[in-house]
Amino acid sequence: MSSDSGATSPSAVLSDIDVILVHFGYDIMHKVVLSISESAYGIFFALAVYSIFRKGLRSPAAIGMLGVVVYLYASSVAQWAFDIVIALKGIYYLLMVPNTPLPDRPELASTKLLVLGLPVETLFVFNMILGDAVVVWRTWVLYYHRILAVSIPSLILFMSFVLAIMDTVCTSHDDGVPIPGICDYTSFLTWTLSVATNVTCTILVGLKAWQHRKMMRGLDKLPGKRVSTEKVLSLLVESGFIYSLLWLTQLIVFLPFPSTSPAFYAYAVFKGMGNQMAGMYPTIIIVIVNFRRTFWEEESPTAIANTLSTINPSGMSDTFKIHWTGNDAHLRNAIDIHREKFARSSSVNSEV
Repeated sequence: MSSDSGATSPSAVLSDIDVILVHFGYDIMHKVVLSISESAYGIFFALAVYSIFRKGLRSPAAIGMLGVVVYLYASSVAQWAFDIVIALKGIYYLLMVPNTPLPDRPELASTKLLVLGLPVETLFVFNMILGDAVVVWRTWVLYYHRILAVSIPSLILFMSFVLAIMDTVCTSHDDGVPIPGICDYTSFLTWTLSVATNVTCTILVGLKAWQHRKMMRGLDKLPGKRVSTEKVLSLLVESGFIYSLLWLTQLIVFLPFPSTSPAFYAYAVFKGMGNQMAGMYPTIIIVIVNFRRTFWEEESPTAIANTLSTINPSGMSDTFKIHWTGNDAHLRNAIDIHREKFARSSSVNSEV
């Protein structure tokens, strides 16, 4: 009896193996969700690139926006590739290292794959920062390049950038903690400030949409119809609200869960979406603004042009490089109205 008391029981070994297999299942689920999210991102990336070339690379702002879109997607693809490499290496260390006991193989894999932690974390946090910068830029354009209007989200974005640098420094020091008391929270604080940036910008865009709607009601134009500007502003508010809610789901990544908890399934799903969401939302913003319409409601070109010709005959604007004339300052919106559409409608009106 005494000789058997110190031996490991078969049930304990089986329990360790079960835990390893459960983690293996979570990893597979995470990579499946990750790949689905990356595929969806690829569709929006293609639409964004098409919309940018469709409008033409006639300004430095358009070229810069194309560069940002390409960088965000390339960074996301790089993160996906790193995750796939980590998964394949994990499978290798789990199944192909016979000299190491099975319960010790996950720890061996973690030690071997630790070198990939820095590039993965760096790509994620700076992808997030750049995506938030696009959101702030979009809000800045809607407020006619007034720095004061976006001072709060800009300050939050700057704080997030500083914390992202600190997080990168902390991740690069495996042998110690360079900033005691801070390194354990830099990643969480960076994400929290990212949420705050997006929520603040969504509120500011919502305020601009409300002002525009109030003005259009006062002019009593197009009753029952929404012109292009109002539709795009509404979409930006709705997409910002949805993105903020989805971004809040990443809170689960920072919460500790036991390996046997059902919440680990939610962890695998939401963590798989996080890498792509940081770059996908700014890309969707570009698609929404460049196409200037909902995907379920076609705009009426004649009605829109007639309204604009009545309110502001010479009003023309561009999404990222604004040009305006006329006396009504509020109509200096950030929504592009095609010149040919306006000219065609104006000629029809003159003939009538």
